[in-house]
Amino acid sequence: MSAFAAVVGRRDGEALPRTLRAMAATWGAEAPHGLAQRCFGADAAVLPLELSEGAPRAAAAGLAHGLLVARDGATLGPHALGDRLWLAGDIRLDAQGALTQALRDAGAALRGDECDDQLVLQAYAAWGDACVARLIGDFSFALWDGERRTLLCARDGAGVRPLYFADLGDAFVCSNVLAAVRAHPGVSASLHEPAIVSFLQWGFNVDAARTTFADVRRLPAARQFLVSASRGVHQECTHWTYPDPPPLHYADDRQYVERFREVLGEAVRDRLRVSRVAIQLSGGLDSPSIAATARRVAPGVALEAFTFRLPPEIAYDEPRLAAEVAHRLGVAYHEADGWGEPLAYSDEPGLVLPEPIDEPEFAVTRDGAAQMAACSPVLLNGEDGDALLSPPGLLRMLRMWSVSQVARRAARYTWAHRRFPHTGLWVRRRLRDLLHDPLPGVPSVVRADAARRSGDQHPIAAANHRTHPEAHADLAGGAWLPVLERSRPAWTGASQETAWPLLDARLIAFVWSIPPIPWCQRKEMLRVAFRGELPDEVLRRPKTPVRGDAAFVSDALRRRVRRMPVRLTAATGQFIDADAFLDMLSVCRTDDLPMLVRVAQLDWWLRRWT
Repeated sequence: MSAFAAVVGRRDGEALPRTLRAMAATWGAEAPHGLAQRCFGADAAVLPLELSEGAPRAAAAGLAHGLLVARDGATLGPHALGDRLWLAGDIRLDAQGALTQALRDAGAALRGDECDDQLVLQAYAAWGDACVARLIGDFSFALWDGERRTLLCARDGAGVRPLYFADLGDAFVCSNVLAAVRAHPGVSASLHEPAIVSFLQWGFNVDAARTTFADVRRLPAARQFLVSASRGVHQECTHWTYPDPPPLHYADDRQYVERFREVLGEAVRDRLRVSRVAIQLSGGLDSPSIAATARRVAPGVALEAFTFRLPPEIAYDEPRLAAEVAHRLGVAYHEADGWGEPLAYSDEPGLVLPEPIDEPEFAVTRDGAAQMAACSPVLLNGEDGDALLSPPGLLRMLRMWSVSQVARRAARYTWAHRRFPHTGLWVRRRLRDLLHDPLPGVPSVVRADAARRSGDQHPIAAANHRTHPEAHADLAGGAWLPVLERSRPAWTGASQETAWPLLDARLIAFVWSIPPIPWCQRKEMLRVAFRGELPDEVLRRPKTPVRGDAAFVSDALRRRVRRMPVRLTAATGQFIDADAFLDMLSVCRTDDLPMLVRVAQLDWWLRRWT
């Protein structure tokens, strides 16, 4: 894992090294193992490292790189290929063997020990801007071509690694750390009002291309663009889309299971490049499957499992089952508190989060991240098996499979499990959706003028996938991307890289090519693939939501809300109707608690930022 920044343009000139240093000063836990930078002249020359303010040659562009060692062999950048190509990025590539062979076929002279960053440079040298479409993995980067005087910026398909940027007219600045972009002297502190209204309405920003700050944009997942030092920013383009594979036909169902284990093994192995790895373990199917796969494909890697316990008022059987999984797999097991006072993170001195957050228990998240980071710089996360194995409806299945194939598999599944498979033909649910608008309106505490200026803040639906629309909507939807961002050190304060094997592009392509009946019915693939490796109780366990004493949770939130300042900050008052808020706070109905907590979190965030 790395932090990086890039600046292109005339605004900085001789002060560019100082600007890069100011941006790098914001990285903190993102880059604890070293910082370096390079500047480039208007004539494409690489300027001396000792270039400083007042040097005779002004810089036209610059790259800065900070290192968090999350894999063996990681080195500090910016990395170079000759004097022409320079790259700073946060890059973890999958399928390195296939990429290396393709590069050799294209004429690249490789030693065989290139790091991920060097492979990206070689790919650019071979294929130019089109190289991004050939990369598989988690990445965001900025690549400077001194000959063309262009900066290529890209973000991975699933959006695991962020990229923020600001186009200031006579300067362009980008980084994978939001605070670094904001540290550029040309970036204002102005807020983006629709993002605040969206947060109050939904708990997150529904516009994946914007941040909470007016000058700073977010590059959406699977996008790339080119910045010219002379002509500015070129138009964005999409380099990857979620796969729509042809149906995979095997004569024997056991072949599906064998191939699934192979592909999942590749996804997990590519994320295990250190001697010790932590995993957040539950008693469900997803993370135990990842843990079992890690033990199988990388037996030499020490695996340590962490589970979070909740108070007895909340029905939660995860620690018992997770401990049983850990014992079965022979991995070290740790338990930590998963419950604390709501909004306790707001009492942490000096804490400033990148954007507003709607997570009252975030202090527990930060504490847990610190414990897991002390174990390993890499954390395996088992999200999001629910989306990956979400079954399509009957009409979508018939776009891939014949009527006879679907009918035959449905009959076998019904006979074996004594229940019908998912078909998406639920009359009751469809009637409910027709009779009730599922989209909430603007909350009553939001000022009418702010809501009017912000316009429609409903989530933007992902493009309708031909065969797996529900799974695609979950993976590509706006609510998922904030989860990925909040796992970053800039949020958790812990120097640790989070790896998401179930978001692997190869795995998605395979799962979406196999018969949904039976393999995507209640995660049948996981239940069959891990027989004999995971405890039977875990394999038989249905999807189990957390249940508990609603009054216990509500009372905890109510006690905290009543401690919040009655007088909101002036910045919060631009968005919140003070009278409506005070009326809601005085009554403090249970149904209003989520909104009151959201206002409290926004008010705290604005106090810290201003």
